[in-house]
Amino acid sequence: MRYESPRAGAVAGARALIASAAAREWRGPDPYDGLLASWPSALRRHALTRQAIVQLHVRAPVDIRRLYRRRNHPRIAKALGLFAQSALRLQAVEPDADTAARGHQALELLLADGSSGGGWGYPFDVQTRWSFYPQGSPNVVVTSFAGAALAQAALELDDERFLTRARRAAEWVLERTFNPSTGTFSYHEHSDTIIHNANLLAAKLVWECLGEDAAARDAVEQALERSLAALTTDGMWPYGEGAGLEWQDSFHTGFVLSALVALRQIDTNVTDALARSARAYIARFFGPHGQARLWPDKPYPEDAHAAGTGLSTLVALAGVNLVETPFVTLVTERALQAMLRDGHAIWRRGRFWRTHVAYMRWCDAHMALGLADAATLL
Repeated sequence: MRYESPRAGAVAGARALIASAAAREWRGPDPYDGLLASWPSALRRHALTRQAIVQLHVRAPVDIRRLYRRRNHPRIAKALGLFAQSALRLQAVEPDADTAARGHQALELLLADGSSGGGWGYPFDVQTRWSFYPQGSPNVVVTSFAGAALAQAALELDDERFLTRARRAAEWVLERTFNPSTGTFSYHEHSDTIIHNANLLAAKLVWECLGEDAAARDAVEQALERSLAALTTDGMWPYGEGAGLEWQDSFHTGFVLSALVALRQIDTNVTDALARSARAYIARFFGPHGQARLWPDKPYPEDAHAAGTGLSTLVALAGVNLVETPFVTLVTERALQAMLRDGHAIWRRGRFWRTHVAYMRWCDAHMALGLADAATLL
């Protein structure tokens, strides 16, 4: 579809993604929801078999959930937060009553979700290469995006309920996940593994909601110092610390950079780190035509999560004069042309193939926010 300008396309694309999600009552499959099914206990007992089930779902080019799932997909708090932020951003660019109403509905659903206590988690068990956490366990990544949406809504809608809930989420992050022995925020309260994007996203939420508190500031300063020390000589961040966590990808790097932009006033070393990493991020994760690459220096696959998060990250970097607007325009045009179909984001696109599963939280929500952010700049 052709648009009169990249800005108009970004607005229309983000609105379409929000409308599609709302029409499905904010429910959809997720790449990592394979353990939502009632698999035999022998398959769920061991980490390797759980991870195999998850990876089977992640790698399938078609939706294999249709073979066995007979009930509605669950809502995911992170998706609600991302769509709500998207709608709030769009209202500042080009107000639209329908989009505003959908965004407010997402906020109210998020506010009403007390299933995970102070934070928010996933409605399915999660097995990664480094950790397992059960359905409903709150984690700092979901909580940071949900809390950020409510904090933004509190400012723009003048609703004290949203601010109260965002602060409670930040308090949970500070009290339950900050680990004094590592000086970092853990991904969830039962893990000591250092994951840099999670550490900095948590620090960002705590700083923005509780920054006036001395204990909060001290924790954020420690977390920031630990992740700044992990920056490699080539301007990249590993996913985490420890064996098997040295890898890098686009969207986790984007989370780190966006968080650092928000935290740059805390430590003077952030400015240099941002400049070094922004150059590496642009050079290694984007193609000459604006393609958003998942892996550094590999032309394929193009990835919707990388594109959506990439746009949000590039706009944040543009705000501190580390990215020029024409480059954001280039990436926006590529996302509109190659990564959207029928009201959904295309998860991954290879040289001769593309995936056909509409992932709401993983792809549509991040693409909606990325396009909304691009619209604010363009």
